[in-house]
Amino acid sequence: MKDSNVGKFSHAVIQIVFILLTISLVFPFLWLVLNSFKTNIEFYKDIWAFPEIPQIQNYVKAWTEVGLSKYFLNSVVVTLLGTGASVLSAAMPAYVVAKFKFRGRNFVYNLAVLGMVIPGICSFGSLYKLMIQTNLINSHLGLIIYYSGGLGMGFVILYGFFKSISWSYAEAAYIDGASDWYVFTKIMLPLARPGLAALALVNGINIWNDYFAPSMFLHNEELYTVSVGLQKMVVKQSYSADWTTLFAALIMAAIPILIIYVIFHEKIIDGFSTGGLKG
Repeated sequence: MKDSNVGKFSHAVIQIVFILLTISLVFPFLWLVLNSFKTNIEFYKDIWAFPEIPQIQNYVKAWTEVGLSKYFLNSVVVTLLGTGASVLSAAMPAYVVAKFKFRGRNFVYNLAVLGMVIPGICSFGSLYKLMIQTNLINSHLGLIIYYSGGLGMGFVILYGFFKSISWSYAEAAYIDGASDWYVFTKIMLPLARPGLAALALVNGINIWNDYFAPSMFLHNEELYTVSVGLQKMVVKQSYSADWTTLFAALIMAAIPILIIYVIFHEKIIDGFSTGGLKG
């Protein structure tokens, strides 16, 4: 009886902790939404009050005058191309290491695991110099190439998927005269689709939210992504005090990620749990 009471108490404490954590995460976002529909006068008058008349001009101003539309488009291009490149560059070596026996295969796998342990910032100095020497600095192409690094978490996850796929499908294709590229693109990639989709979603979210790499590699304001553009807007607002427009910009920048998460969060979880951690 005593153990049962202790168990109920522990369960209640855990629930309370999770509720408080949820509130701490959701409340700031709701506060931003509330104040994004105010005028600056209303905001400075009372930051907790509801807007007298909801204003959408903050969103219009952030999109047109402040330049969010430009940053938004840059982020869409970099995120789509960077996500595709990152998934493909992880899938190719993961497939080879998982399905072909060759000397050094274990070394490549262990190197990928090591790449997950070592912070990426450790190589940023040499990477930045390489970008300058190859004329890739201050370009979206250089940023996309940076995101396409194939060894790391993506490699390890897809390695598990390819490892779990029966080789009999490939053998049947080889008997019919299929090439290695055909087997990889037409057989193995479709069978690993859950892992590819989950990895693409996670990489896409990370690229969209990334601030450090774009701030290091992009020096031209016309090339800024949303994260860098928002940071510059924060600096400007500290002088102009147009905070409600900034709040509107923050909300619009977060909307794509929220939509993706709401629609695809189950696919992300299923993708990683069904095969990505095997092998």
